[in-house]
Amino acid sequence: MAGEPRQHDLLKYDWAHVAGVYPSDRGLRIEGLGLGLVPPQDNAGSPVTPTPPINLRGPVVQVQGDVLFSAAMQLPRGHRASLTFYGELPLNQDEWRQEGHAVTLHIAENAIIAELQQGIGEPTRQERKRDLERNVSVSLARQRGRLSITVDGEQVMSFDDPGILDPGPVYLGVDTVAGEYFIIESLSVESLDKEGEVAVTSHEMVRAEPTATSLRRLAENHHPHVRIGTAVSTIPLLSDSEYARTLATHFNMVTPENAMKFQAIHPRPAHYAFADADAIVDFAELNEMAVHGHALAWGEALPRWVTDPEREAQPTRDILIEHIETVVGRYRGRVASWDVINEPFEPFAGELRTDSPWYRAMGDTYIAVALETAHRADPDARLYINDFACEERNEKSDALYRLARSLLAEGVPLHGIGFQLHEDMRDDYRPVNAQAFQENVQRFIDLGLEVRISEMDVNLHDDDSPERLRAQADYYRSMLELALATPAFTAFSMWGFSDRYSSLQGWWDADDLGNGLIFDSEHAPKPAFHALQNALAE
Repeated sequence: MAGEPRQHDLLKYDWAHVAGVYPSDRGLRIEGLGLGLVPPQDNAGSPVTPTPPINLRGPVVQVQGDVLFSAAMQLPRGHRASLTFYGELPLNQDEWRQEGHAVTLHIAENAIIAELQQGIGEPTRQERKRDLERNVSVSLARQRGRLSITVDGEQVMSFDDPGILDPGPVYLGVDTVAGEYFIIESLSVESLDKEGEVAVTSHEMVRAEPTATSLRRLAENHHPHVRIGTAVSTIPLLSDSEYARTLATHFNMVTPENAMKFQAIHPRPAHYAFADADAIVDFAELNEMAVHGHALAWGEALPRWVTDPEREAQPTRDILIEHIETVVGRYRGRVASWDVINEPFEPFAGELRTDSPWYRAMGDTYIAVALETAHRADPDARLYINDFACEERNEKSDALYRLARSLLAEGVPLHGIGFQLHEDMRDDYRPVNAQAFQENVQRFIDLGLEVRISEMDVNLHDDDSPERLRAQADYYRSMLELALATPAFTAFSMWGFSDRYSSLQGWWDADDLGNGLIFDSEHAPKPAFHALQNALAE
């Protein structure tokens, strides 16, 4: 970092790719979107977990020694502002968030609150009452083992420095309460001592050239009808270069794990948050990967404004149609296929779920409405129904088959079925085998439908012994070989690829990383990876 300037203007970097942030000649206008992870319906009384925007495509700050972050802002009367400095980024999943390490400053007209988040658990918090003017300046300094917060030139609180900004890099987040806004007129960082240094770089997306033995290249050369896919999480995609490089090397299709779900992309009426989904689509195009969108009509991951029974504004049918038109329309020609209908059936039964707002408003006709709306928005996109526990013949897969057959008979634009294949390996349980899967899936193929393995993982639970890893590898291979041998299969896609960022991780334990994917927590290939590689090569 030698030769770097002492002070860096952080506003000159990219802020156009952050949800709710609008750069202008005055600085940054930050509008609150109320982004959050909404509890599942059986925990409806639990609070929403905030997921405030993080600028992952803008300035990346490397800090060594004592440092000062400074901001000047305009705060309208009654509005609030939040600035967050992340030394370690959080991990967001569908229904939980595992906090990283961060310092957040909450500023209101009569108080300032500082929160120190040190991983899982409640943050350390200090609050100082103070009347603030419309124009306010705040700073966060790390100096001589202390973190201190200054407002309008006066220090208002300090903490022992627990190393939150180490080892870095530091990313920046900005947010406010839904419906409020504030303006950042200046934002800078500088070193405070001769030994300390600060370097700021612009984020650059990783571009990787697949090797001849990479999964995607083997598939493209020998089995071009099957794409090798994976779900992708935005935070590691933009902050972990090894994750991004592994992704681009081995996969030619990506599914946004959470970024296109309703709660993430449409948090408020008439307000969308496209930044995370845009990043995944941009990355895919840079690395010549297809995108499979997920998920347009689902009974979960819905913001409270959609599910509120007291809502009297826009009719539910209109909400769904407008949402699909907007999201699919934005990515027209850029997203190859969509999970239009996600998990429409009860978990292990043959009845449609009746607890979603879509079913309550429209009955089972919501399915045709969603598919027809998506087709109008992008006539070239392939449209899927996606569900779990349908891999073999059972009550649920029978119901799915009858639904697909009736939709096709009515001329509804349905192109394929996604079979999730979230499987477990335990001493008392073995997953569905490839033969049973083949016998079941063939009847959908006979209807003229495409099929895809959409969300595969194989959870080993507490036994990741060499023997169990071998069994896991054999199982992955058996399902891939089925897809390779069947022309109607369009994709073999996993629900993530690295155990470091896995939905099988326990949100309550940062070291509980899961073991169901094909790369370990250091992104090193496991036996399952080599089994897939060998199947594709042969």
